[in-house]
Amino acid sequence: MRTMGIQAYRLTNEQLNYYGENGFLVIDPVFDEKELIELRLAADELLVKSGPIVNSNPRLEIEPETYLDELVVRKIEPIIDVVPALKTLANDARLMVPAAQIFGEPAILFEDKLNYKPPYVGSAYPLHQDYSYWQEYTDQLITVVLYLDEATVKNGCLRFVPGSHKQRLMERQSGSAHSIEMEDPGIAVNAPGKAGSLVLFSCYTAHHSYPNTSKKGRRTLLLTYNSTSDGDTYPVYKGKHAQRCQEWLKSNSN
Repeated sequence: MRTMGIQAYRLTNEQLNYYGENGFLVIDPVFDEKELIELRLAADELLVKSGPIVNSNPRLEIEPETYLDELVVRKIEPIIDVVPALKTLANDARLMVPAAQIFGEPAILFEDKLNYKPPYVGSAYPLHQDYSYWQEYTDQLITVVLYLDEATVKNGCLRFVPGSHKQRLMERQSGSAHSIEMEDPGIAVNAPGKAGSLVLFSCYTAHHSYPNTSKKGRRTLLLTYNSTSDGDTYPVYKGKHAQRCQEWLKSNSN
């Protein structure tokens, strides 16, 4: 990974103000094509090493639709225990420095996952706030997204409701612990980006994505950080799940 001075990765005052007002920020590509090729290979390696593509695999989330009568992976988590390059990425200054700058103190990894959003069958994600899943932990949480492939409106780029982070937890749909009713989809804005772009957003920022209707998939790495003063909860939160995944794979390998 590229090594530069920390100052090179700091957000400008304009970017900080935009994030503070809107709850998300898109940053122009900070990873070059050579690095992206390596990370795409890491995503392929992750897919292979995560084990059989079956609904019972605890590391995988499967798309509701098949493609050519085969199951398709929607999401893998956790990821840093499977592929060393992804563990290295989680500690990359380009991701951690902006998060730390917003926190006002160093950042530490809270969650790691990779969304595949495959062509044709990449399904939509309903409008939600991530903190609705994480309420037993700190709310000082920032997710840093790295687009491994270009994210467009056609392939289902992320969409955010500007300023929704100021409302804390919003009312959810009746019968749902996470999905938010969106009366007017127009209040959410698209957040497309070229490959290598970053997107930062608060755990309170309402977001969703539409289905991928194109022939091009988009792989997206999502690394969530908390402030160091809130402690290292990764070993309990994701570490134990990683252990369960490893044990499942061992007992289900041929």
